[in-house]
Amino acid sequence: MGLFTDNTKTAIEIRESEIKVIQISFKGPDAAIEVCVSETVPPNDVKAASETLRNILKTYNIKSKETVLVIPRQSVTTKTLSLPSRDPAEIEEMAGFQAMKQIPYPKEEIAYGASLIETTAEGYSKLMMVICHRDMVERPLEVLRSCGLAPSKVTLSSFGIINWLKMDREFMANFGAAPAIVVECDKAATDIVIADKERVIYTRGLTFGFDEGSYYIEKLKEEISRTLAAFEKESLALKPVIAVFTGHMPAIEAHKESLEKALGIKVEFKDPFRIFPSGIPEKFRSFASSGSFSSLIGNAAGPEWVDLLPRKFKASQSVKVRREEAVVSVSLAAAVLILISIAVVNKLHQKEELLRMLESKLKSVAPSAQDIGRMKEISGIVGSESSQRARPLLVLNELYRIAPSSINLALYKYEDGKVDIKGTASALSEVFRFVKLLDDSSYFKNVEVKYAAKRKMQEVEFVDFEISCPLSGKAGK
Repeated sequence: MGLFTDNTKTAIEIRESEIKVIQISFKGPDAAIEVCVSETVPPNDVKAASETLRNILKTYNIKSKETVLVIPRQSVTTKTLSLPSRDPAEIEEMAGFQAMKQIPYPKEEIAYGASLIETTAEGYSKLMMVICHRDMVERPLEVLRSCGLAPSKVTLSSFGIINWLKMDREFMANFGAAPAIVVECDKAATDIVIADKERVIYTRGLTFGFDEGSYYIEKLKEEISRTLAAFEKESLALKPVIAVFTGHMPAIEAHKESLEKALGIKVEFKDPFRIFPSGIPEKFRSFASSGSFSSLIGNAAGPEWVDLLPRKFKASQSVKVRREEAVVSVSLAAAVLILISIAVVNKLHQKEELLRMLESKLKSVAPSAQDIGRMKEISGIVGSESSQRARPLLVLNELYRIAPSSINLALYKYEDGKVDIKGTASALSEVFRFVKLLDDSSYFKNVEVKYAAKRKMQEVEFVDFEISCPLSGKAGK
């Protein structure tokens, strides 16, 4: 097999006790399953998981250029928020600040991403925040890296379900205005998604699956009813009028009538692989029948609605891309230099005599040059001392120059290499607008909001904030 083409994509999910791998190739509008494998692993054993994944990659000769890591819904927390901005940079800053409020961990210990649901005429953005402890992301990333894989994105299983549903052209052609509830039934977990024709608008993960046996359907009906009630309470969207069940068909197909009666809506069952014209290759059918691959298929097909890849890994990937581009540029430049050198080398012999004459002159003026060098060094020290004393005032002047009228600065603390400022703003969005202005200044880099909290004074609402502003090398020059 050994596919290595641009139209091949691999999705990998590493659960507590299981690894799943899907590889899909795309030819025009059609897609085909190339690999579909699942293997059990000892719970939370990174070394054993790495060895298992290496064996999968080797056995099925998987060499896809693009790999996506899928995080199970049960490993994350989701929260729907409305933020007062439409600007992507501002939204990212606000989302990071809001993520810290949702789970009891410091910012450096969380991974988060946001998926845009809609924007309003009033300038607000409605988002689905996806938040988890960074171990939920970094542990599977460690497994992938040990196998020589660097995922382009880290996404969530729930978003793969809507992608998978969109691949069913017949179903999508009849998709009405009301959302659908889609339920993926797997061995040890169940993923519930409520989606409209375009996007996920609500999701919930259950920590039990069809391995529960005869109790599964009853527990499932109860939890889906709770999910629908919570959705109707939180959302202004229409109530779903259809429920689509996918996953392990033998565990659920016989319960159509009881599910419809319990939920009060139409129920359909869809095999995860029915969307592929060529079906699933014979060698992978035993794997396909042991669990569900619907969300993994959707995440392989894309797009990725949310990216949970930690910032440090995004930065390293960006550096890697720039390094590769630099290597190409340097190689081209070297080739040009070689051609130029060939043209120049003949003239070098003519200049050797001139160089010998210049060396003789330089020796005669060397003592005077050394005296001038010492004078310049002393002058530089004096200038540097003067510059360092003026630097705090120059930085403060820059702060007041770029601060909007809605920002009032109350505290300015200058330390070597960093400035901390405190103040008040008329709105949270103004704090993040100020942060963007600071980041755009040549004086600062990697500006970060340390806290921002609303308070009222004589019925007027303010936002108190503290911002950390590391200084760039250009600050005060």
